Amino acid sequence: MTGPPGHFPEKLERREEIEKALELIRSGYRHELEIKGSEAFVRAVRKALELVREAGFEDLVRAYIRSIIEVEGFCQLRVEDASLWMNLKALGNPVLAASLIYQKALQMKNYLEGKPYYGPRSEIELSKARYEFVRLLRERCQDEEVKKLCDDVLSELEASLYDLIP
Repeated sequence: MTGPPGHFPEKLERREEIEKALELIRSGYRHELEIKGSEAFVRAVRKALELVREAGFEDLVRAYIRSIIEVEGFCQLRVEDASLWMNLKALGNPVLAASLIYQKALQMKNYLEGKPYYGPRSEIELSKARYEFVRLLRERCQDEEVKKLCDDVLSELEASLYDLIP
């Protein structure tokens, strides 16, 4: 086990580390979400996180995601670190970015709980959850510009859901 008892494990690879992380999360542990990157990246992530909070999912994200780190490559969840790697371009639309952060938190939750967190079946469930996230954000949001972005994203997500379902 890495780190003293009561502290979140540094790595989440071995069964003991995963069990310790789940135990802490279930007893209320939440990460102080660390954002690493350029000033523009940090600003964009904070905007997306405001929307996550507005949609009512800040607690879930803080439970399962430890950090969001700027990279130049593809966006990906690093389950062994409870970290989300994102590029600045993925943050161009704050609604899409917020829904991606939410989706990756759900994936991390599934990983820790030993449920499928990638693959076709998981992608369908995560896409449905992402759609519901945007729908809820649209309902709870007061900002008309964000509502319009939600409408655009909902249309895109509906189309992609049809592509996923056989």
